[in-house]
Amino acid sequence: MVMIPDTRVLVVGCGSIGKRHARLLTEVPQVEVLVCDTLPENLEAALEEAPGSRGIPDFEDALAEEPDAVFVCTPNHLHRPMAVAALEAGCHVMCEKPIADTLENAEAIAEAAAHADTMLQVGYSMRSHSGIRRLRELVEEGACGNIIGGRAMVGTYFTLMCATTDYRMREQNALIIDYTHLLDYLALLIGPIERVSAESATLGDLPIMPTPNVFSAILTHESGAISQFHADYVQHPQRSLTEVFGDERVLSYDAQHYELRIFERDRPGYEVERVVTARDDIYRVQIAEFLQAIHSHMIPVCTAEEGVAALRAALAAVKSVHERRSVDLSEL
Repeated sequence: MVMIPDTRVLVVGCGSIGKRHARLLTEVPQVEVLVCDTLPENLEAALEEAPGSRGIPDFEDALAEEPDAVFVCTPNHLHRPMAVAALEAGCHVMCEKPIADTLENAEAIAEAAAHADTMLQVGYSMRSHSGIRRLRELVEEGACGNIIGGRAMVGTYFTLMCATTDYRMREQNALIIDYTHLLDYLALLIGPIERVSAESATLGDLPIMPTPNVFSAILTHESGAISQFHADYVQHPQRSLTEVFGDERVLSYDAQHYELRIFERDRPGYEVERVVTARDDIYRVQIAEFLQAIHSHMIPVCTAEEGVAALRAALAAVKSVHERRSVDLSEL
């Protein structure tokens, strides 16, 4: 473990994820936390949740405090101006997922990061999830043999029940943008995504129904493996499942029950590993590794380029739905 020196961190955007980051950052003794939001009620809530932090309503004024790092937790369309401004001010950046609202803005952030002397990490917190990490460890050990595909599924009406804003009702395709992290870790586990064929729908009879509220896709990876993506704002209780299929073993991780099942070819039944992680602990790991990286090797857990790739896959899926055809990511 790297010893963390005194570090000033600015959290801009004090919605639910910004407040969580601010609260968990205050647990690190060496970190001084600044919080920034133009809405007084958001700023006040963040200050209450992160005792000892200091509030600054204006982003330019906050950057003038010369933070070492900036956590960009604002709405997606503000990621580009704020991340680029922070990089140009000499700050390290943790940019929440997705990296941006459009591919043009995402690539502009990646370009700024490539020319900065500081580090940018995209906040795909599931890369810090112990269950996903255990899957990746087994895959990299060759446990699956030749990988033929996989599946990532989340069903979460609960997200709508707990939402503090209504942007999902106003923004078309908010569902797949919310869950680009499934696309990110499918690429991490199985390899880069090359082609997408997707369908979406608005189904069910529920009090809250964004458009669409169901999104499914078939993903073709560069290796030739074929995986499945499914997300919906319908299932309740919430479910989350990640699987990797190989010719020697199948790995299946249930994130709701913290259970990893390992199915071995020609052997009845399956082995079970308990891989438990609390939600806050995922972010604690993410924060700790980000702080270690900016003070040592400067290698982010998720690079800007990987963030762009996940967004590109999501936008290819949207294009596939609209044009009713398979879409190569190279088309975007």
